[in-house]
Amino acid sequence: MAAMGDGSSRNEKDECMSKGNTVPANDRRKRRFRRWLKFSAITVALLLILTLVPLAFILYPTLKSYPKPPVQTAASQREGNMQDLAHLRHLPDVERSFTPETKAAFTQALSAIEQRAGDLDRAGLAMATAKAVALADNGHTNVVGLAGDRSFNAVPIRLGWFADGLFVVAAAEDQSHLLGGQVLGANGKATDALVEALRPYVGGPANLAKEFAPNFLISPELLHAAGLAETAGSSTYDLRLADGSIAPVELVAKPGSQGPQNTNFWPARDLSPVAQANATSGWRHVLDGVALPAYLSRPDSNYWHVYPLADLLYVQINRVRDQAPLDLSQYLSDMLDEAAKKPIRNAIVDLRFNNGGNYTLSADFGRRLPTLLPPTGRLFILTSGNTFSAAISTAAWLKYFGGARVTIIGETVGDRMQFWGEGGQTVLPNSKLAVRYTTGFHDWENGCSLSQLTSCFLLNYIYDVPAGSLKPSVAVKPTFADYVAGQDRALSIVMELLAADGNAG
Repeated sequence: MAAMGDGSSRNEKDECMSKGNTVPANDRRKRRFRRWLKFSAITVALLLILTLVPLAFILYPTLKSYPKPPVQTAASQREGNMQDLAHLRHLPDVERSFTPETKAAFTQALSAIEQRAGDLDRAGLAMATAKAVALADNGHTNVVGLAGDRSFNAVPIRLGWFADGLFVVAAAEDQSHLLGGQVLGANGKATDALVEALRPYVGGPANLAKEFAPNFLISPELLHAAGLAETAGSSTYDLRLADGSIAPVELVAKPGSQGPQNTNFWPARDLSPVAQANATSGWRHVLDGVALPAYLSRPDSNYWHVYPLADLLYVQINRVRDQAPLDLSQYLSDMLDEAAKKPIRNAIVDLRFNNGGNYTLSADFGRRLPTLLPPTGRLFILTSGNTFSAAISTAAWLKYFGGARVTIIGETVGDRMQFWGEGGQTVLPNSKLAVRYTTGFHDWENGCSLSQLTSCFLLNYIYDVPAGSLKPSVAVKPTFADYVAGQDRALSIVMELLAADGNAG
């Protein structure tokens, strides 16, 4: 009995051990799976951290927005100006074009403005802050909308630059005798001296500041705020009139017909007599009755094209922005499809009035157009001081992909090849002055390198090209005589070059 009992116990023990070994094996598999799952999750999390943290570090300065101003009321001019200046002090927190030196200079400039905050009217604050912001020395970083008749007063004439100087291109009906007059100076200062004195109020290269000078020169209150006029209500202009006589002409300003602006007005728009949106009646233009050259005929069309010759495409892109009824990228794509079915040998891309926009809209065009032209074809890019921002990008693509077939004709573009863009805008709470700030770097001469990963606009690693210089191969600016005769000197040079190499028609 005892022996039998011992055997039974051993069998039961072996059975239990066998069952015990089976259960832990299943548990081990489950534990291994859980460990693998946990390890995988940790690995994925680490990869995300290693990817997203640097990406956030790179993107944050680019996407960082300007802080909103606190809701406050101002009991006096001084208090309102001080609130505006306090808001403007945040600019170095988001503006990336500042160097340590220019940032310090900006801070010192604001402190100096605060000392006279109670004495500054809106024009005074506008010019003072414009001068401070322009210390960044970046074409996209400015107080925007500083222009006569756009929330600041203006005399009844409009001005335009030519190779031989500054001329009156438009005037109110009662001042139409001034049309065609050359502006030799104003308020006792020569035109060149005025341009030099206004230079510190616009960031970026000197030719950009010169492009904007007419906006200031027609506004006595802006000139007065800059110390360039004795009164804010009128200015005296020294004019060489159309008959050759020279006379001082005092013009009284009228209040601006438009409210605060959040975009820049480019005074070259006044070169076309085509009526502008919201324009007041009763004005005359020096080109009234003149057959307009193509480049002045459609200033408010963002893009259009024509075929001056059977084998020549001319396209004018005035803004790199969509416009109904067809988006820019689609319009340009359709145009290239159309041109591909024609015997196109040469092309002209006119960017003389293009102040920029969204550069991704013209990227494909910049690559595709050169592929349509034969190796012996010519691609002409027309530029001016108004060729700015995304227009520079467009010209860079065309030059890079067009290679030796490209000839740039006109004037130096309106910004350097390395500049800061992107960013956004803030509005000073009381004066409603708009300030443009920038967060993304561009280098259209050399292209962005990996060493610039924390500063270059990230899309540039997809889109930018090392285009080199955009200095015109043929420098030309129209004379006033060419202009009033309805001639386009740049286009004439294109036709002369095509005829010279037997590549026209």
